[in-house]
Amino acid sequence: MRLAQLKNGYRYNSDTLVLYDFISSFQGLKHKVLDVGCGCGILGLLLKRDFPKIYLFGIDLQDINTKISIHNARLNTLEANFQTIDFRKFKSDERFENIVLNPPFYSEGALESTSEHLNLSRYAKHLKLDEFLSVANSHLTPNGTLYFCYESRAIDEIFIKFHTLKLKPTALKFVHSTNNEPSKLVLVKAQKNSHSKCTVLPPLFMQENGKHSKKAEEIFKRANTLSEDYDVKG
Repeated sequence: MRLAQLKNGYRYNSDTLVLYDFISSFQGLKHKVLDVGCGCGILGLLLKRDFPKIYLFGIDLQDINTKISIHNARLNTLEANFQTIDFRKFKSDERFENIVLNPPFYSEGALESTSEHLNLSRYAKHLKLDEFLSVANSHLTPNGTLYFCYESRAIDEIFIKFHTLKLKPTALKFVHSTNNEPSKLVLVKAQKNSHSKCTVLPPLFMQENGKHSKKAEEIFKRANTLSEDYDVKG
């Protein structure tokens, strides 16, 4: 999949690719999918490519990202609807069977970028944990599913908010840089009105012996993305 991105703006990384692989592994994606904070459209478009029957609606706070996502959908001949919307203020009568997102989760203590595009894409203050969980919950169908990734150290906050919203975590996967480092990223699947127990899947180690692990290579190969610079003038 060809994906245009801003040369000097926020560019997707392995977090989105492992989230894509996590979502795809359940093989149950259907009907309407809302991609929140779509960026260049990568997550939603990969899912649309693999699950062509879904209806994909992507939203982003930044108008330039919406334009790039529309461009990338056309570039890959995929049908999708992208709009510029602040998810914190999102109100719609439409409900979605699936909501997916790779939200900004850098803490306020982190050194912030002077680039507005990078800043809005990375830092949690622009879409806080309780904000996106509450708004997502209100736009899910009665048995809808939420998929997202977040920093592992916030797992207690995630569970507390789930309890408040009556969202049930049904699957977790922790991602580690290597097998001797703590997890920095967790992949989460949660469902409304579910009575299922939570499955903690085997961890994903991104590197082995100083190079990409076999599993990481499989994920990158399956995603099969090719980045190119977006022509802002075009």
